[in-house]
Amino acid sequence: MNKKEYFERQKNRYQKGELEWCAKAAREYRSENTDQIMRIADEAVRLEFIFDLPWDMERTYEKETFTYPINWTYMPTDDPEFIYQMNRHRYFVCLGQAYAMTGEEKYAKAFVDMITDWITCVPLTEESKKVTWREIEAGIRGENWTKSILYFENSSLIDDAFMEMFTKSLEEHGEYLLHARRGFQISSNWGVIENHGLLFIGLALNQEEYVETALKRLEQEGQIQVFSDGVHWEQSCMYHNEVLHCFLESVHILQEWEREIPEKLLEVTRRMAMANVAWKKPDGCQPLTGDSDETCLEDMLAASAIILAKEGCQEAEALKGCAGEYPDYESIWDLRQKGADIYDNINGQTPKQKNFMLEESGNYYVRSSWERDGEYLHFRNGCLGGGHGHNDKLHLDVVSEGEDVLVDAGRYQYTYHEENRIWLKSAYAHNTILVDGQDFMEYTDAWGSQNAVPELRFAPKEKNGYLVLEGAHTGYLQGGAQVLLNRKIVVLEPGVYVVADMAYTGETHTYSRIFHFNNQGQLVYEDNRIVYNGEKAKMELVFPQKDTSVKKVESKLSRHYNLCEKNESIWADRKGEGTTAMLAVLAGRQKQKAEVCMQQVYNPVRDCMLDEKQAQGLYIRTDNHEYQLIFRYRDLTGPQDLLQVEECLGIGSLLICADKGDTISFA
Repeated sequence: MNKKEYFERQKNRYQKGELEWCAKAAREYRSENTDQIMRIADEAVRLEFIFDLPWDMERTYEKETFTYPINWTYMPTDDPEFIYQMNRHRYFVCLGQAYAMTGEEKYAKAFVDMITDWITCVPLTEESKKVTWREIEAGIRGENWTKSILYFENSSLIDDAFMEMFTKSLEEHGEYLLHARRGFQISSNWGVIENHGLLFIGLALNQEEYVETALKRLEQEGQIQVFSDGVHWEQSCMYHNEVLHCFLESVHILQEWEREIPEKLLEVTRRMAMANVAWKKPDGCQPLTGDSDETCLEDMLAASAIILAKEGCQEAEALKGCAGEYPDYESIWDLRQKGADIYDNINGQTPKQKNFMLEESGNYYVRSSWERDGEYLHFRNGCLGGGHGHNDKLHLDVVSEGEDVLVDAGRYQYTYHEENRIWLKSAYAHNTILVDGQDFMEYTDAWGSQNAVPELRFAPKEKNGYLVLEGAHTGYLQGGAQVLLNRKIVVLEPGVYVVADMAYTGETHTYSRIFHFNNQGQLVYEDNRIVYNGEKAKMELVFPQKDTSVKKVESKLSRHYNLCEKNESIWADRKGEGTTAMLAVLAGRQKQKAEVCMQQVYNPVRDCMLDEKQAQGLYIRTDNHEYQLIFRYRDLTGPQDLLQVEECLGIGSLLICADKGDTISFA
């Protein structure tokens, strides 16, 4: 296909004046992003590469320099992710945008030279299918190639000979993706990434078989891979957004080509976009759930708002309300002035609801507000999620005054032998509970595991402004220990939480509750009280049971791929015989120390005090309120099980009395 034939049929090509508008808007509204793109483009001209774009799946930090012919399988370390990033060609888009902003032919020449070198040096073989021609890379190239070529339409370097070579390789990609279907791709992010690339190629080359096949597969994959609550089953915010990106781009390219959008494709895109709203932290970032980086969600939210607004989706208002005032950098180029106008006309509003109970995926998000200085808690008790999931059942993340306090330790790398990889996936790297210092699941390598067991789900309960989240898992009901672990999170007020853990067993064990703190703050140790002092936040972690042993343990924190920092965690150990209760109180936004102590529970019917195996009382005084809580640990057998601590009086598994007022009972 020659140059004229190719560009004349591209319904998504840039029209007169559009590139000039995009260049001006990018410089004016997204100058920092523009500077980064120009740096990447200039480095690419010199054959220098660092992969540090916000959504690069595996970032790098050391510059690598090449000469022609390029060694496309070069691996500077023992991590093959560099090869994969190199062969995804995201920097071709950067070259195109740099050309649009400057008109300098050096960017077009670099594009032509590199893509010619790649096509020449990287043939499709059985061996290259394992590395440079993996299906996932071929799918990503399908988007990046068809996007980047549009920027160079007016360059004389893009001639008929080049376009013949370019379109022939595109067709080779299309045929490969059309027939390279394996079982695991149906349920993996790979399938979505591959088939969105096939869709781009099919539209660009007018290959209807590619388009129809891609859409059919994308619909099927969306139905299989995404829970009804909008969360991708692999339980990684990062890969959730890689899949969402592909769905969004698929909807958008169909809009540009004025093609019908399958209803199922639009619906799964809508649900996944709203999951980003649910878990967005006050600082705008996603939590480090599973294999994730601390990436800002606001660009993804903005793009979602525009694309879904085109289809009349009401969710666009909430999506914009959680994004910025102006479209993100990529939306400026991809959605252009029409997209910016749509965004401007969306009545952006923060969601009316603050809490999101994503029960099917086992993720629960509680916040005080949508402000940057808000309180936020994430409680997780969902399925493992395969190779990108972590052993994080009963884990919690906590943000106070907009600042991370309790954190997930992240992912770091994917190398098989890297000890950090296994540790960061383990329970040791999460804010959860261990029995006798042992993990409750075993990892066989960077991706595999054995003895994975299901969690037990409980519906959230809310009464009179109090919220109770609860979960359990069966991880220790195998092997040596026979223990069922249960965790309750009681939300009393913004930033004040009770973490109530129960170990159900007939044996004697030592239980370790692990708390990983943000390493950007300082920890002060005061016996049974740990105080986190951050830049803005101050939060106390109090262990009211006197037989709790608290110790500091060295740990790690990885906010981005290929970065791993030293950190420290708190281990709160308690030895128990038979059923054992363990309590902790988290209190933030307090001017004064929170007062926390245990109280003995009285039974007015039997006129006796109860021992701690039957029930325990907990007193908490914050700046705002005075609370008395009663936790019952045995089954309710009749009216004789009436429980009392001072004004707190009632029947239930959990009783809450604030400021000596009415008692609220949770069954």
